[in-house]
Amino acid sequence: MRQWAWAIVAIVTLAVWAPVLTYDWVYMWDDAALFYGNWMVRQWNWEWIFRTQYYGHWMPLTWMSASATYALFGYHASAWHAINVVLHTISAVLFYFIAFRMIGSHPGAVVAALLFSIHPLRMESVAWITERKDVLMGVFFLGAILLWMQGRRWWSFAAFVAACASKSPAVMLPVVLLALEWLKEHGGVAYPIENRVETPSSSGATDGARPGPGRYWPLAPFFAVSVIVSVVAFWSLHTILISLPWSAVSLGPRLLHVAYSEVFYVWQTVWPARLSALIEYTWVPSWGQPQYPIAVAVCVLAAVGLARTWRRWPALTAAAACYTVAVLPQSGLFQNGPQLVANRYSYLACLPLALLAGGAVTAGSRRWPRLSLASAAAGLVALIAVTETALPMWRNSDAMWRYAALHEPTCTQCQDMATAADYRDGNVAGALWYTERAMVVSDTTPAPRWERHWNRGVFLLQLGRREEAVAALRTYLALVPDARRDVEVDRDHIARARAALASLGAL
Repeated sequence: MRQWAWAIVAIVTLAVWAPVLTYDWVYMWDDAALFYGNWMVRQWNWEWIFRTQYYGHWMPLTWMSASATYALFGYHASAWHAINVVLHTISAVLFYFIAFRMIGSHPGAVVAALLFSIHPLRMESVAWITERKDVLMGVFFLGAILLWMQGRRWWSFAAFVAACASKSPAVMLPVVLLALEWLKEHGGVAYPIENRVETPSSSGATDGARPGPGRYWPLAPFFAVSVIVSVVAFWSLHTILISLPWSAVSLGPRLLHVAYSEVFYVWQTVWPARLSALIEYTWVPSWGQPQYPIAVAVCVLAAVGLARTWRRWPALTAAAACYTVAVLPQSGLFQNGPQLVANRYSYLACLPLALLAGGAVTAGSRRWPRLSLASAAAGLVALIAVTETALPMWRNSDAMWRYAALHEPTCTQCQDMATAADYRDGNVAGALWYTERAMVVSDTTPAPRWERHWNRGVFLLQLGRREEAVAALRTYLALVPDARRDVEVDRDHIARARAALASLGAL
C-alpha cells in the first residue's frame, strides 16, 4: 500500500480541484489581456515568444504552453482549467517524492504533499487560468529538486532552466539546492544520496565523490542562470507602467512591506482568512499601522531564535531561509501592481512550511501515532472544507469581484468592480452599496476618487432619492480636478451632472 501513497496524493488533489473544470474565464482580471484577448497566443511566433516582455513577464515556456492549448482546444475554458489542474497534480506528486526522501516517512510525505496541494492559498494559482505560469513553473521547479536528489544534476539544471522560462520566481531554486547540501553536511536531511561531483554518465546521473565545500561547486551554473533571469525579469517589470516609483515610496515603507509579506504567508498558511483575489495596496506602509511594527517584531524574534538554535534544528533554519528568499522578490521591495500581498506568491514559498508540517507529523507519530495522524487528517479535512467553500469565487469575473469586495472592505478597486457587476445585473441598490463602501476608504486618502461621487449621484437618481442625488452631483462637480475637466469622459459626466441638476432645479 505504501508504494501507492503518491496515488492518494494525486486522487485527493484532483478531487479537490475538479470543480474548476466548470468555471469560466475571469475576463475582468488579467485572463482576457494575457491569454483570451492576446492575438499572439493564437499563432506560433517564435521571435515574440522568446523576446516579448508583454505584461511585464519574460516566460517563453508559458507562452508556448498557451499557444499549444489554444491550438488543441481553442478558448474552451474547461480545457484550460483542466491543464492547470493536471499540472498542479503533477507538482503535488513530485513534492510527495521529495518529502519522502527528506522525511523518510510515507504518512509524513503524504501530509506534506497534501498540505501543499489542497491548501486554500493554492486557489489563485490553480483556479485562475492566468496563473498557468505558476503551475507550469511548479512542475519544473519540483522536478529539478527531485532530479538533484537523485544525482542527475545536468537533468536538474535543464529542469531549472525550464522553470525559469515558465515564471521568473523559480530563480530561487539554487538557494533551495544550497540548503539541501548544507543540510546534508549538518545531518539534517534523510534523502539517501551520496556526495557526488558533476561528471555526467550515459544515464544522466553523476559519479564520484566531492567532500566538504566542493559539493557546492556544481551549483555555479544554477546561480549564473538565476542572475541572468533575475536581470531580465527586473527589466521586464519596468516595461509596464504599474511599478511603484521610488520617488513615491522610499526605502523605509518598502522594508515595512517586506516584513509584512514575510509574516503574512506563514500566518495565512496557519489561518487562511484572507482569500480575496486582490488584497489592495490602499495606503503606504507606515509605523502608525499596527500590522507593520508587529510584523517587524515577529521577523526580528524569528531571526534571533534561529540564530540561537540553528545547530540544534538545522532543518528549521534551512526551511526558514528558503521561505524568506522565495518571498523576497514579490514582497514589495520592488512594488508592482495594485496588490499589497497576493496568495499566489505562496506557491513556492510555502513548500518548506509543508515539509516542516510533514516532519512534525512524522516525529509526533513515533510517540503518539494515532493522535498525530488523526490530527493531521482533521487539519487537512478542515483545509479542504475552506478551499471548497471559497473556490466558487473563481467561477467568473463577477463572482470573483463580489467575493473580493465583501471580504476586503478597504479594497477600493474591488468595490468598484463589484459596483459594475451589480449595475450590469440591474441591482442599482447593490451598486450604490458597493460605491459607498469604496468612498469610505477613498475619501480618506490624499487623492479622493471623484468618479465615485458621480456614480453615487446617478444611482441615487435612479432610486428616486433626489435630495441625496443633488448633494452627490454637487460634490462631484466640486471635486473634479481642473486637469481632468477637458478629458472626454469627465467632460461628458460634468455636462450630464449639470443637466441633471438643472432638471431638478438645483443648479
